[in-house]
Amino acid sequence: MSPRPPASAVLALLLSACASAPRTARPDLPPAREIRAGVRDPGAGSVPPSPVPANGPERERAVRTAIETARGLVGQRDISVAGNRFGDDCAALVRAALSRAGAPLPASVTSVGTLHSVARERGLLRRGAPAPGDVVFLADKPGGGPAHVGIVESVGTDGTAMVLHRTGRGVARLRVNAEHPWTLKGDRGRIVNDPLVTGSGRLPAGRLFVAWASLY
Repeated sequence: MSPRPPASAVLALLLSACASAPRTARPDLPPAREIRAGVRDPGAGSVPPSPVPANGPERERAVRTAIETARGLVGQRDISVAGNRFGDDCAALVRAALSRAGAPLPASVTSVGTLHSVARERGLLRRGAPAPGDVVFLADKPGGGPAHVGIVESVGTDGTAMVLHRTGRGVARLRVNAEHPWTLKGDRGRIVNDPLVTGSGRLPAGRLFVAWASLY
């Protein structure tokens, strides 16, 4: 975890890791803002388990629900949904979104590491193209293990994912493009990756990409 930035850097650190985005991909995205990685908290809420949605319309509804749940928490530090408190870290955001979508995680999954283990054990980790509703794992340093997690809200035509992520300043939006990990600006000045501040410094978010996963 990074220390709180000095007052002079506050305006540059309005975003951290986990937020919302537009309903459809936009050809022109707003300027990048520096982002500070979110804090971790083992706090866990619980909801009654429900069946994992099947493929087809039910799965599409589940994806929409997960995205809308995460989007509805933008700006919030505490992850509370429908009277259930899940905690106040990025894993809590993902757990809350999946629970509302009808695909709750095991009660033991309360951290990024255990969430990543579940995805790995189910054979769901991949490094290809992202899709809305996917979970994305990010590291604290290039080549590192999973330390942050978020929900993909939308995907641009260039493969840039808008990720909803719980950061040190609450749930926020973060652009991640794993195909162009070092690129902050693409053609015509479009943003490809937002800068992410972690213990290893200020890096394009795509440089910290670990894997995508669909947990529905």
